Amino acid sequence: MKHFGILAGMMVVALTAVLPYAVAAAEQREDQTVDHTSKEQKEVPPTPAATQTGSPSPGNGKVPNNKPAAAALTLLYKPPLGLGAPTGLVAGGSRGTDTCLSGEGGNEHAALTLSVLAPADHIGLTVHEQPSLYWYLSAPAGCQVEVTLTDEQAVEPLLDVTLSPPIKPGVQQVRLADYGVRLTPGVQYQWAVALVPDPEHRSKDIIAASGIERTEATAALRADLAQADKTTVAALYAEAGLWYDAVAAISDLIADVPQNPAPRMQRAALLEQVRLPEVVEYERKLGYQQNRLGQ
Repeated sequence: MKHFGILAGMMVVALTAVLPYAVAAAEQREDQTVDHTSKEQKEVPPTPAATQTGSPSPGNGKVPNNKPAAAALTLLYKPPLGLGAPTGLVAGGSRGTDTCLSGEGGNEHAALTLSVLAPADHIGLTVHEQPSLYWYLSAPAGCQVEVTLTDEQAVEPLLDVTLSPPIKPGVQQVRLADYGVRLTPGVQYQWAVALVPDPEHRSKDIIAASGIERTEATAALRADLAQADKTTVAALYAEAGLWYDAVAAISDLIADVPQNPAPRMQRAALLEQVRLPEVVEYERKLGYQQNRLGQ
């Protein structure tokens, strides 16, 4: 009986010593489970192809979340691998000059920037037979502008359009469909915009140029486009590496809702990825103005 009493006492002592630690360990495990669950609920992974953002404003860097009109998909351009520079002479995506200014609006002493909305270091792609080409002037131009499209096989340009001054500033568009020009898949084309100060001496031209090539859309892209609406088409094209189609899709949105700053901010973000800082600054400035007017 004595042995049983000692053994019972030892068990009571042991349980008394261990029980607080067991309770504390159980409480710690419960706290860790709650904390882990809380983190899983808070951490929502971003969408890989395009994420929701707010258009920036000069005040705090982002438009408040209660303005859904300013929310936009960030366009992430992913050029396909293996795209080289266009064949032939390319003058580059952007050119500055102090000639050809019209002097309108007190711009006599300003610098004039001419840019094509396209990559300068690789060929941009399109899946369309008659895509649109976009270019930019930072100020009104007082000399004629010539837009050309050529390929390495043709002797004469496929497109040769002359625009008479004054030429308004901003982003401009040339629709190949308006001139009956069609692109053949797999052929590299070069297109250029030239400011022509002296038509008799073309060596004085200020030229910005890039390349374009037509390719075929994949079955997966066609399926995605069939289910997409206008607000997501540009993101699909950019994700697929179709530069000209992404620019055209977001430019169409700007034309449809010119008072909405979100598409313009999208286009600015897209152009920033091919290093066109002057055009990006112009687009964002207009976006800020539109946002203030909408507040």
